[in-house]
Amino acid sequence: MECLKFELFSPCTTFKTPFSLKGIETYPLPTYSTIVGLLYTALGEKWKGEEFLISVQGTYETVFRDYIRLRKYNRKDEELEVLPLEVPRLYKMYCVIHTVGSSLEKFKKALESPSLYLSFGGGEYPLLVKNPRLLGAEEKYWEGELRYNAYVPKSRKSSLYGEGIYFRIPSFYQVIDGERVWKWEEVYYFQKGTTFEGKLWVDEEGDVLWL
Repeated sequence: MECLKFELFSPCTTFKTPFSLKGIETYPLPTYSTIVGLLYTALGEKWKGEEFLISVQGTYETVFRDYIRLRKYNRKDEELEVLPLEVPRLYKMYCVIHTVGSSLEKFKKALESPSLYLSFGGGEYPLLVKNPRLLGAEEKYWEGELRYNAYVPKSRKSSLYGEGIYFRIPSFYQVIDGERVWKWEEVYYFQKGTTFEGKLWVDEEGDVLWL
């Protein structure tokens, strides 16, 4: 099987959870939908419904709390409110991404020479894409320890020792009656150093694809 592999680095970023209202919370790694958006931003094209597999792993040095002033319009009182808001930031975010599916060569070229400045958070957090490359991957028995924190699909959870932290993360969407309806994937977040064993997809550089 062929896969596209690349690394991402951001000095500081936040991946806002969907139900963060009065306070902001962050996912520990970019969601699948974030990676889809990144790839199509690099292409300079709109997503047209294609689906593919994504593996997300990564690390960060620490989380710190930033404070901002949030301007919010109060419709009831018809006035602009200014509220203090705490925002968690992931410091020195490094990710290893794999994708499997069609258009891998096209995505590779787009990441090497993107159509736009790439970032997380709609331009707020600068992003460096490193070494996009096409690699072979083989399904085989493999054991070891996680090199990075990882989103592990529910179907692969039994390969790891430990419980992990359960998340539902967005991936692709459908437009129904003019509204985006997201597909939510069930994953478990496991930390670097967790022991695993089982029949898994492994790339030719020795990294597991958590698909």
